[in-house]
Amino acid sequence: MKTVVEDKKCKLVNAVLALVKAMKSETEECGKLCGGVNEKELTIINYIANNENVKMTDLAENIEAPMSTITSIVDKLVKNNFLVREHSGNDRRVINVSLTPTGKSTYNIFYAKRSLEAEKLLAKFNESEQDIFINHINLLASSMSS
Repeated sequence: MKTVVEDKKCKLVNAVLALVKAMKSETEECGKLCGGVNEKELTIINYIANNENVKMTDLAENIEAPMSTITSIVDKLVKNNFLVREHSGNDRRVINVSLTPTGKSTYNIFYAKRSLEAEKLLAKFNESEQDIFINHINLLASSMSS
């Protein structure tokens, strides 16, 4: 027989797994709407859209992936016209990536979809509950990162 604490742990794990599954499904749907890009590609497009003209090394550091993985993903995004690579004017060894018009359009679709999802979710709460909910999500994320 489960104790109350064990039951709560089980419920928490199941709730987190359900949330991850729902988020993954949303991301996959969004990727299809955005021209068939996957989660990592959307993450890179989103990061570049929010940071413009990004160094490859900064991208690898902030996405927390090895440079070889980032290079492979960026190669595909360049080939499919979402990104463009350019050598830095100051240092030819530095390679920057930025969004093409197709990449910007993809980001706009991604942002609009995410914004709509956030709006639907927040609509379930009053204003003070929204703040509490957001704080709890941040608390959950930070406690899982530790």
